[in-house]
Amino acid sequence: MKASNFQLIVLAIFVSLIIVGVGTFAIFTSGGGSGTGRVEIWGTVESTVMDRWFTILKESGGDVLDDATYTQLSSATFEQEVTNAMAAGRGPDLVLVSDSSLLFFGDKIQTIPYGAYSQGSFLSSFVDESSLFLRDEGIRALPILIDPLVIYWNRNVFSTAGIANPPQYWNDLLAIAPKLTSFDASQNVRRSAVAMGTWRNVANAKPLLATLMLQAGEPIVSRDEFGQWRSNLGGEGGTESAAASALRFYTEFANPGKTTYSWNNSLPNSTNAFLAGDVGIYVGFASEYALLRERNPNLRFDAAVMPQLRSGPAATFGRITGVALSLSTDNQQGALAVAQYLSSKSAIAALVGVSGLPSVRRDVPVDTSASATAQVFAQSALIARGWLDPNQAGTDMLFKDMIESVLSGEGDPSFVALDAVEELNALLKDKK
Repeated sequence: MKASNFQLIVLAIFVSLIIVGVGTFAIFTSGGGSGTGRVEIWGTVESTVMDRWFTILKESGGDVLDDATYTQLSSATFEQEVTNAMAAGRGPDLVLVSDSSLLFFGDKIQTIPYGAYSQGSFLSSFVDESSLFLRDEGIRALPILIDPLVIYWNRNVFSTAGIANPPQYWNDLLAIAPKLTSFDASQNVRRSAVAMGTWRNVANAKPLLATLMLQAGEPIVSRDEFGQWRSNLGGEGGTESAAASALRFYTEFANPGKTTYSWNNSLPNSTNAFLAGDVGIYVGFASEYALLRERNPNLRFDAAVMPQLRSGPAATFGRITGVALSLSTDNQQGALAVAQYLSSKSAIAALVGVSGLPSVRRDVPVDTSASATAQVFAQSALIARGWLDPNQAGTDMLFKDMIESVLSGEGDPSFVALDAVEELNALLKDKK
């Protein structure tokens, strides 16, 4: 029986789709190794770290990097420089993306299909926050770095107040804050329990507030039923949202009417105040540890895991960085080979030693027996969570406005958080 024209057309389309699919799969699953061709990588990670890492990998037989080069760009101009280069046809092959830049680069990077790197392998290999890089259709970036938020506590301040250990839970901080904070004769803060409550002089106000929101179990942004990114700041069902609860708690430390009062806008920058020995607890990233030690080697301080809620999942905010394939690359196979190698077990093990940061992979054994700080960082990496920030400058302003509106008495945290929903939705519009 002769096939109809319609059947022949359908058959032709079906065969062509198979050919395209097989071709795409072949590109993404071809083996790496030497001969991958020139691969340019652009990012904001310090070139000193990347150069040392690449040198170690090449010396240990990483010939896949023979023709790979890394260029560090300013974080202030990174997104624009990459966009302009791509438009001019001279963009990089690989881009280092993070939780705060992935949505910006959504239409400028390729998705690695699960046929080339299975979802199961990804989830079992990398820490939980890495799932930010996953989509239904595949992987947007392969993780290489995780930088969790921790607390640094001044041993002298704690021992003077008769307190032996840093707080494990936020309720513990509420109890010890009045003991750690001291005032002068005019009731000015002389020594602060914790640098927390304001925006202008708290170094990591946004990630700290994000941590409080994430610990409450509510994602800051998520996809709706139509696949669009939407804000969850406002909550549902008339109950106070996680964002409102976080705002209320955070700003209490800058409210003179509360027993927890220990911080205000007249105090120095939180980093400088901690280094001067005038703050009991400073909230900072794992990457800040070496610099704090360098700036004041005589300061007696240690790191501890971020305080938690007594009920709910353990969590802290983490900055995560991954390697993504640029749409502008004309060496897709070589770029993928380099990305897979840089995120491999052996490569990440080397990066841990170079960067001083914990491993982004679960399966990299790191001996922390001789370093309590490294143990804190490793533990914090496992509970690190994050959110896809659509526009860093825009959300900085949004978080600033939320904090300052509550402090000024302009609005209750519930209304402030609700008002911020549309602003965040506007920043999320058309993001992929």
